[in-house]
Amino acid sequence: MLSLYKTRSNCDYWGLFLGRFCLPEPSELWCLLSKLCLLAFCSITSSVPSTAMATDLSGQKSKEIKRNMVWVDSGKWQFESQKMQKSFWMDRFEVTQKEFFKVMGNNPSFFKGDGRPVEKVTWYDAKMFCEKIGKRLPTEGEWEKAARAGSSSSFYWGNENPDSYSWHKGNANKKTHPVGSKQPNALGIYDMAGNVWEWTLSNHDSGGKVLRGGSWRNGVSSLKGSHRINSLPIHKFHYVGFRCAAD
Repeated sequence: MLSLYKTRSNCDYWGLFLGRFCLPEPSELWCLLSKLCLLAFCSITSSVPSTAMATDLSGQKSKEIKRNMVWVDSGKWQFESQKMQKSFWMDRFEVTQKEFFKVMGNNPSFFKGDGRPVEKVTWYDAKMFCEKIGKRLPTEGEWEKAARAGSSSSFYWGNENPDSYSWHKGNANKKTHPVGSKQPNALGIYDMAGNVWEWTLSNHDSGGKVLRGGSWRNGVSSLKGSHRINSLPIHKFHYVGFRCAAD
């Protein structure tokens, strides 16, 4: 007859623990079964922290994507020209040359400078960049909603001096400037007027893709919240850049 003391020497702690409740005299078979139970138990319990870690990593990735973005609530500022089905995130700044180079490995810009907006990018370049970092280009409606930030006036700054909010033909000295160097709109988003035109996801009714916002080479009238132009997605200009959006 096998004693509990001998069982202790032949099996691990869990075999002894289970044996107390199931077999008064555990056999070698029971020893093997107890070890299998222990392996199954460890496998289940070890998966718990892994799941928690996966969830944490997913949250961290989402947090990283939303860094330097602004939440735009679809329930606010509903205008006929910009009806929204859902809320979204919008980049606080135009994509810089430094950011573009880090992701794409090149800098096509004419006016060089890490903090300046990237330009001379096609619509396809812009779309690819946004998707590579887990974002997307904004639709035209989203862009206008984010730019107006609740304003119904021609310019999102109302009747104030446009020089305080934008780089345009009258003050840009024929070049781009570092992003975020002018005052933001009411949502805290910078350069939604001037500096560089911005590609959107939307198609123009005359063909090509819609661009919004005006640029350093255009007059103040191009900075209006409703102003729009179009270009074929294969074209690139030293006055066209972009920013990204996210769901």
